[in-house]
Amino acid sequence: MLVRDCMTRNPISVRPESDPLAAIALCKSARIRRLPVIDAQGHIVGIVSRNDLELFLSKAPSPGVMKRQHNIEQVMVTLVFTVSPDLPMEEAARLMIEHKIGSLPVIEDGKLVGIITETDIFKQFVDVLGGRADALRLTVMVRDVPGQMAKVLSAIAAVGGNLRSVVLHNPTPTGFVHATLWVQSLERDTLTAAIQAQTDVQLIRVWSK
Repeated sequence: MLVRDCMTRNPISVRPESDPLAAIALCKSARIRRLPVIDAQGHIVGIVSRNDLELFLSKAPSPGVMKRQHNIEQVMVTLVFTVSPDLPMEEAARLMIEHKIGSLPVIEDGKLVGIITETDIFKQFVDVLGGRADALRLTVMVRDVPGQMAKVLSAIAAVGGNLRSVVLHNPTPTGFVHATLWVQSLERDTLTAAIQAQTDVQLIRVWSK
């Protein structure tokens, strides 16, 4: 899955000279936490969060009647990590973890075309595992060698199960790996019996919504 598949397209943005109070109002009305900052040519020059805006305004002295008002340029972060829409989603997630950030503006041909946030990635992760679907999910532990997952998949297919996704995780020092599967078109008892009948496959859990 690519960034373009889960990003928010045409995100709300602000200019460096914009009013911080207006930016906070935008965040509240759109229920968003971050705003890309773009210049007159449409190039990204920063990013600002609602938290940073509120903190800034709580501490900044009044600009006074005769002085210009506060602006976004005083608050925004100018070191902005960006990604291409064709970057794999997991690479975008890795960048967020590595740099401890919650969003990445998406740039194509030098222009802002979207934004991907940690929430977008969480939603895709939930969907991949069937968390918002009417389906059975199970976790098994198998030996981390060729052919073991094929045994599990064959057992599910043999009883009419429709596999929607499988995610491998938590390899152990003793040579085992956990797998979480999302399966449709099966009753819980049928799925449980099919997995338990397999040698060298340990059923950890079966659950549904």
